[in-house]
Amino acid sequence: MKITIAILVVFLLATNAFWLYQVVDTRVILSSRDQQTYELEETRKQLMATLPEVAKHAKKKEIIAAASKHTDQEAFEKDGCTWVGWIGFKFDESDKLKSVSPLWSYGEKDPCYPDL
Repeated sequence: MKITIAILVVFLLATNAFWLYQVVDTRVILSSRDQQTYELEETRKQLMATLPEVAKHAKKKEIIAAASKHTDQEAFEKDGCTWVGWIGFKFDESDKLKSVSPLWSYGEKDPCYPDL
């Protein structure tokens, strides 16, 4: 009887240790994923803000041609923005790049999502 109880106690401790390891491992994985998501979002924001400054002297036709090289989707116009793949480009009257938008919006003020 004592051996049975000892074996059950060992199994109980082993399973509890296993579940504790699983919880800690899951927390580490989720923390890493959250950090990666944060870094990707900050990178996206930085790139979207930088592109209009970098492309000051490029015209609409050149920008659309360059973006089209990196997607198999057709470019189209919608609500004053030219969409190429996952990126929306807003141009001014002189065909200079005014802003860049991702395909999705997080509720932020964005020229390609005027209703938000």
